[in-house]
Amino acid sequence: MELTVAAARRADRPADETILVDCVRAALRRADATGWRVEPGDFWCHVQPPGQRQPVQGWKLHVSATPLSAPLVLSRVADVLVRAGRSFKFARTLDRVREQGSRHAERGAGGKFVTVYPGLPDDELRDLAEELHQATLGLPGPGVLSDRPYRPGSLVHYRFGVYGGVPMLSNDGMREAMLVAPDGSLVPDQRKAWFTPPGWAPRDPFAPVDPTPAETGGAPRPVLLNGRYRVHQVIRHDFPGSVYRATDQSTGAAVIVKQARPHAGADIFGGEVRDRRRHEAEMLRRFAATGFTARLVDLFEQQGDLFLVQEQLPGTTLRQWVSTTVVPDDGGPAWGVPLPEVLRTARDLVELVRRVHQEGFVLRDLSPNNIMVTDDGLRLIDLEALVPVGATVPRLFTPGYGAPEQTGGAPVGPVPVAADLYALGAVLFHLASAVDPVLVRDDAGDRPRQDRLGRWLDQLAARNPAARRLAPVIRALTRDDPDRRPRIDEVAAALAGDDPEPARVDAPDRPVDRVGQRTHADVLDLKQLVADATDHLVATMRPEGSRLWAPGPSGTKTDPLNVQHGAAGVLGVLVRAYQAEPDEALRAAVAGAADWISRRICHESRLLPGLHYGRSGTAWALLEAGETLGAARLTDLAADLAARVPLRWPNPDVCHGTAGAGLTQLRLWEVTGRDVFLDRAGQAAEALADAAHERDGLLLWPVPPEFPSLLAGAAHYGFAHGVAGVASFLLAVGRATGDERYLDLAARAGRTLRSVAEVSGGSARWASSPKGGQLLTHWCSGSSGIGTFLVRLWRHDGDDRWLDLLDQAARAVHGSRWHAGPGQCHGLAGDGEFLLDLADASGDERYRRWAEDLVTSSYVQNVLRDGRVVLPDESRNSVLAEFSAGMAGVLALLLRLRDGGPRLWLPEAFARIR
Repeated sequence: MELTVAAARRADRPADETILVDCVRAALRRADATGWRVEPGDFWCHVQPPGQRQPVQGWKLHVSATPLSAPLVLSRVADVLVRAGRSFKFARTLDRVREQGSRHAERGAGGKFVTVYPGLPDDELRDLAEELHQATLGLPGPGVLSDRPYRPGSLVHYRFGVYGGVPMLSNDGMREAMLVAPDGSLVPDQRKAWFTPPGWAPRDPFAPVDPTPAETGGAPRPVLLNGRYRVHQVIRHDFPGSVYRATDQSTGAAVIVKQARPHAGADIFGGEVRDRRRHEAEMLRRFAATGFTARLVDLFEQQGDLFLVQEQLPGTTLRQWVSTTVVPDDGGPAWGVPLPEVLRTARDLVELVRRVHQEGFVLRDLSPNNIMVTDDGLRLIDLEALVPVGATVPRLFTPGYGAPEQTGGAPVGPVPVAADLYALGAVLFHLASAVDPVLVRDDAGDRPRQDRLGRWLDQLAARNPAARRLAPVIRALTRDDPDRRPRIDEVAAALAGDDPEPARVDAPDRPVDRVGQRTHADVLDLKQLVADATDHLVATMRPEGSRLWAPGPSGTKTDPLNVQHGAAGVLGVLVRAYQAEPDEALRAAVAGAADWISRRICHESRLLPGLHYGRSGTAWALLEAGETLGAARLTDLAADLAARVPLRWPNPDVCHGTAGAGLTQLRLWEVTGRDVFLDRAGQAAEALADAAHERDGLLLWPVPPEFPSLLAGAAHYGFAHGVAGVASFLLAVGRATGDERYLDLAARAGRTLRSVAEVSGGSARWASSPKGGQLLTHWCSGSSGIGTFLVRLWRHDGDDRWLDLLDQAARAVHGSRWHAGPGQCHGLAGDGEFLLDLADASGDERYRRWAEDLVTSSYVQNVLRDGRVVLPDESRNSVLAEFSAGMAGVLALLLRLRDGGPRLWLPEAFARIR
């Protein structure tokens, strides 16, 4: 296995991405097999014999592996499958294998390395499974929770599911391969974390002929582990193992139980989650005398899984503590976590890091998530990452808290003590501001991260006493050069005393950042940012691809023509950019994008109604492009498409359902003057009037619980999925038709939203639904989306009582500007649009200045792409073109901030409300 280990250690290197593909090609050569297709994709590599046609569905096999065993498992499996002439796919790289077994994997589907599509009669299927079992016997791999193991401990698993399936868009706008039920209906292929074949599936080919009936019925029994620990709450479900709250029956104490499943969470060294749990137990024993960790209670095995039990610490994580302690930046004299609390917590943090280093260990992954705040001070949790100084281990870090030598270095190697110091500086950055210091890497000639963080810190510290006090320490700790970071004793000395003025830490803070050496990306230039964003969108078009712009992880399975993640959203913004500054290159881009969409309109057999996830938004984008370019063909195509989308739909919302379709019908009526579209808007309004539901004095539009959707049963308040969005459409159609029923529903919706507002400190926020939960501020669910409706309701009815609530919503949006990424859906671009709405409606320029503040908050996170200054997506992990979370949505706000004009994806009838 020495060659395998060496290959595994090089897994992250681009030159070695063919390791697994080469294993399959070698198997084909050994069998002298010709005509086979080997097609590597981004995640999976598909292997197909000549002339074989896959059935729609059937019993299929999965073979698991760890990153270390994967080459040998694949070599043996490929030999069997090539001889048998069966098609299969496998995770393309060793890093993909690692992902499949990690905590980030889908819990039900985790562990799958090779998927086999046998398409065989039962007896031949059993023979194939046995041969695969024998070929991989004794090799390590995790269990696959959605499947049954072929035999106990086998790497071979099986389930009933799709082969090719019937591709279609789900009700949520996600492309899925569907199963075909005996009655011809299409059914989602569910991959739950337990074996759940459909009730109509053919008989289990591996089950005994006369199985003993299983017990059914009765109340679920409480889980008792090791005869002692009664589980009563799940903290987190992950593929490698879940984490629970439990009660120790022998003592009555509250405990935390951490599960570890065999061979799950494996790394390229062969270590896996059970090793990490045992290591964590050893660390708890070693550091027990320090008093800054939880007490180890037990370590035991049960039914093959390993369980670590530790005392439950009273308190919250540092992240939770900061979020509840921070004073928002609502325009007052100061914001941030109060300075006395920051200094006390910062000193405790330094002492915690010092003690770990004194014991000869490095933390390796310090972040606000693995520090607990208790009444007695700070405690360190999740000690599995601790290793002795100098130990060679796989790379591990939390985004924003990993030092440059970790994030940009080799995948394995020793972790220097200085990396902990960088993480300490990043945690102090968060402590003072509640901001995660995440910066996307530039594409070439990466600017020094210390300079980029320093400029961000300058913005935060302007009216934040804690950030200003800690700034020199943070800058020193987050220097790019590990050798220039201060020693822990110097940090402690700089934090001593209660002096509110910042103290120097050894060398000058930012020697590189001198006058004359600042890059063009340091100062916000709105005109240049608009130009760079526009050029970036045009330059990243890929007309030859299956998607015109590359999607983020959330968009890969969505309709490539939609507004949310697809081409229509970007096209709508490019049209607005061209209207503002006509340019031949931009005109060609608009025409090219519209043509790309129009050629693919007929490829989707199912028309979903929503504005953001359905084809209503696609029709709207084509309409605007056609009108702007003077292309009647596009306008007619848009009208034809809009006339075919369904209006009565179980989901009433804007993003997925009836309200989004209705808004589009209104826009088609405004532009074309065709009464058929006003009539269709009325049909949508009538459907929504029928779907309105009164509950506890609240007017809601719930999604029916029986509707096959992730939103089934939900009743939201926000614009994307709830009351604000539905009521916005009803208000617009009521004004267009003069129908008082719809205007009355909109007014009642406004009163509902006013009654559930949470006002504190002069700021108004909303939970997403009547179930309560976190108070939110964004367009999707929160202050800016609800404010988007209320500002239009205020302009309609002239009741100035709305203005007070709108001002409070605007304060909440402005106050949260440091704690969100750019983006329309859950970010600052959508928030800024609301502030411009309010500025236009009220004439108060203060709200326009607040919108500019939001752009500044986004701009400090800027990224260089091909020499252009662009902004990251709302997750702050990458740069995307899409409207919902990416650069197009930001550009929409920038154009409106620069040029004025109406808001995208709302009928102009709203702009005429006075």
